[in-house]
Amino acid sequence: MTAASPASTDLLTAAVTARTVAAGSGVAVLAVAGWRSHGVLHGCDEQGRVVLLLPPDAVLPDLPPVGPHPGTCVLEVERSAALPDATVPLASVQVWLELEEVPPSERPAALELLAACHSLSEALRSWRGRRLLRGTVEHAHCHRAPRCEEVDAEEFAAAVPDPVAPWEADALERLRVDLREELLDGLRRASPAARSRMVLDGPAWRGTSDLADVLPVAVDERGATVLGVLSDGDRLHLRLPFPSAPHDADDVVDLTATALHEAVAATA
Repeated sequence: MTAASPASTDLLTAAVTARTVAAGSGVAVLAVAGWRSHGVLHGCDEQGRVVLLLPPDAVLPDLPPVGPHPGTCVLEVERSAALPDATVPLASVQVWLELEEVPPSERPAALELLAACHSLSEALRSWRGRRLLRGTVEHAHCHRAPRCEEVDAEEFAAAVPDPVAPWEADALERLRVDLREELLDGLRRASPAARSRMVLDGPAWRGTSDLADVLPVAVDERGATVLGVLSDGDRLHLRLPFPSAPHDADDVVDLTATALHEAVAATA
């Protein structure tokens, strides 16, 4: 595993990240004994079980006990930030599952759960007849800069998804509109020690002239992650930790500005 940088201590725990991503964030692929299905809708119920809706053309192999061993059933979810000229990976989660069909009596509730996770309530009627599965988590693997971590079944089930996730997109838009220039100016003035504390991953950040642009790419209850673009085109992830958890997009702007000002003040 990659050694953690100082900024990594401000990240959500691996269990919370895995539970948040599995609960609907990101692009998912279901792999069962070599068979793969793209475009899988996914969510988590209150018991921490993963609910999956397969695409209309998916022909899944038989499930246990007559099909592949449960250890071969893996939900792979990639969470990325879509930028105008690139896609920036943020987290990758693999969840090993023991799969079963959702009983007919529980299908309406499971579909409602997925609709809520993906803001697709109007699409419920088009989901009739599609295969709906439920998976008990055996363990998960969570990778995000700067580390890879394992999450066991108990940790996954007990984790509470990040409360910022449902309105993260709104918070990011506010940051990009209200604070982008201030972020660039402030980060350029940060001291070498402050820069070292903020860097999650990426090449060495040599000085103020290196930083050509910044763009907020992720927000959670512990902080904001910012993509820094260097003058030679290289990119790095920076982390601005929050002193308290935000309750809305206004809080995110204020807390990010506070974290930035504290980093700049450390230049003395």
